[in-house]
Amino acid sequence: MPFGIGLLLFSSVIISGVITALSSYPPIVATIAEVTVPIFSLISRQVVAAMPDAPVEQKLMTVIATLIFNSFMTGVIFLGLGRFKLGSFVRFIPYPVVGGFLAGIGALLFVAAFQAVSGLNLQPFSLAAFFESNVFWQWFPAVLFAAAMFVVPQRIKSVLVYPSILFGSIALFYVALMLFGIPIEQANDRGWLLNSVPAGGLYRFVTLQALQQADWSVIIQQIPTLAALWLISAIALLLHGNGVELVASRDLDLNRELKAAGVASLIAGVGGGVGGFLSAGENSLAYQLGARGRLVGWMISAICLAMLLGGASLLSLFPKFILIGMPLLITAEFFNEWLYEAWFRFDRAEYAIIVLIVLTTITVGFLQATGVGLVSAIVLFVINYSRLTVTRRTSAGAYHHSNVLRTSEELEILEAQGEQLYIVELQGLIFFGTANKLLNQIRDRINDDQLPPVRYVLLDFRLVSGLDASAVLSFAKLKQVAHQKQVHFIYTHISAQAKERLKQGECLDEADPLCHLFPDLDRGLEWYEQQILQQYRSHDENPSQSPESALTAYLKADFADPNQVDRLMHCLEMCQVAEGEFLFHQGDLYNGLYFVASGQVSVVLKLKNGDNKRIRTYTTGNTIGEMGLYRRTVRMASVVADQPSTLYFLSSATFEQLETTDPMLAASIHRFIVTLLAERLQHREKELSYLLESV
Repeated sequence: MPFGIGLLLFSSVIISGVITALSSYPPIVATIAEVTVPIFSLISRQVVAAMPDAPVEQKLMTVIATLIFNSFMTGVIFLGLGRFKLGSFVRFIPYPVVGGFLAGIGALLFVAAFQAVSGLNLQPFSLAAFFESNVFWQWFPAVLFAAAMFVVPQRIKSVLVYPSILFGSIALFYVALMLFGIPIEQANDRGWLLNSVPAGGLYRFVTLQALQQADWSVIIQQIPTLAALWLISAIALLLHGNGVELVASRDLDLNRELKAAGVASLIAGVGGGVGGFLSAGENSLAYQLGARGRLVGWMISAICLAMLLGGASLLSLFPKFILIGMPLLITAEFFNEWLYEAWFRFDRAEYAIIVLIVLTTITVGFLQATGVGLVSAIVLFVINYSRLTVTRRTSAGAYHHSNVLRTSEELEILEAQGEQLYIVELQGLIFFGTANKLLNQIRDRINDDQLPPVRYVLLDFRLVSGLDASAVLSFAKLKQVAHQKQVHFIYTHISAQAKERLKQGECLDEADPLCHLFPDLDRGLEWYEQQILQQYRSHDENPSQSPESALTAYLKADFADPNQVDRLMHCLEMCQVAEGEFLFHQGDLYNGLYFVASGQVSVVLKLKNGDNKRIRTYTTGNTIGEMGLYRRTVRMASVVADQPSTLYFLSSATFEQLETTDPMLAASIHRFIVTLLAERLQHREKELSYLLESV
């Protein structure tokens, strides 16, 4: 034990000195990580148990070589995490799993504390063994000491509490020895004190000897447990870093802290020691005491060095119950936070993960508990995420229209037949859980006999963050539904990755007459509207009708006085544009109003990145620029022909002249425009109201 204390003191000197020099936080306090102590103890017992016939010296050297190997690997891992700036990656581990780790460490510390009691054999377990006189007086004072260290600081807020309890407990121990007349030698024989330090002091440099004499086959067997230790060390370092940030009210460079801890671990490994890192508890105490510079770290390193060089004789007089009580104290703190207080902070499923990790740690092992905890958290995440819906909003085609500006007759048709379209706007991650819920939702709507039949289903992927391979099966079933019910499925704004994944699963087939892909929701809605209008629009129109006659017919249907239309047509100038030709550009001066007689044109807005965004599309019978007739500003957007089109132009000058020469016609034009704007506004209000209700 004295040799082990020497290794820990040597490690503390290195850890405190190196991390103080390299940390991003000047008043840093770095120590051997208490979370790794029980695992070190577990590994040491496993090494000794695997070498039953080996000499004691070889067992000791193998244990030390294991610690050296661990220190070097920990150092390399920390440096790698810091070098590649992965300090924030470990934070993604679920919080209940972290709590389970710490509570499991508390359980291991509890067992390790009683294993340190001389004369107590936990295998086989016997309650009577705890009450044997010599055993009882080792663990009972330790329990009282741990209880005092746990309870009193919660009642008395002072920096002197911990040292007062520690020195007071030591003083009471020696007062009890005096009262009962027990000499130091007898107390040492009963195991109440640390053993006397052998010649050579607390620390010896045995690194080369350990590497030569160690049984490396036994060390290799410990790699699974060491791997758990490396993971836990990285997690613990970052958790303590978060704690220090909260205490000091400042951000730490966690990647730099990883590098500092890595360097300290490598140097400590050279001397046969163990690594460590910053501690939230000790830094909280130092901050309360007013520490703001690197002097605190140098002082801790110097004190440990002084103990290492000249404190051996004092350590032999140190009561053993203190060393047993300190792990019990950490157990009480971890159990209080992660088994008692966690009951009120977590829901029952998350709390069950913590308990499961603790039980697995005690009964099976720490590495297995780590795996069980992560798997349980993943399963819980999948279950919880599956409860969320990937459907952001559902709507119908009655009020959710494309940017193609329709005539009054067309709008009436689209509103009357709008229930034929079922629009599903998706969001988030789509995987097997959420995809199956989406499948059931669409299938239920298609099979609902209480509602008008659905012939079109539009799935908008604009807000979908990802599509997992496990979701392909649900989309394959959607394809089956489409063919069984003869329902058209319209996919819009689907990413290249999701598109490729669905194609690989044979869910998308662009040659399938029931499957349609469009770059965005607007284009998908436009295609659907065209299908509905082709089916339900009146077919009494003459295909050979000239653009002028077609426009005249549309205007006469909307003008209050149809007789005014013929006089208006004589005031208009015909304008023909080819596909892709601009009628006017964004920023041009306003010069008049256009009537679409045939073809199709679109209003496009030029974005800052140079791309053109379609704002509105106009077909036969629609007007362009009616707002400018009153505002007389520059053109707010450009208009381009989607196909060869014929338009009729009413110039501003002509309209002003009509107001003087033919006020009746000018009044009819005003009334036509006001009615047109009112209808558009009313339609937008209905669409907005419908969308708000469907949120």
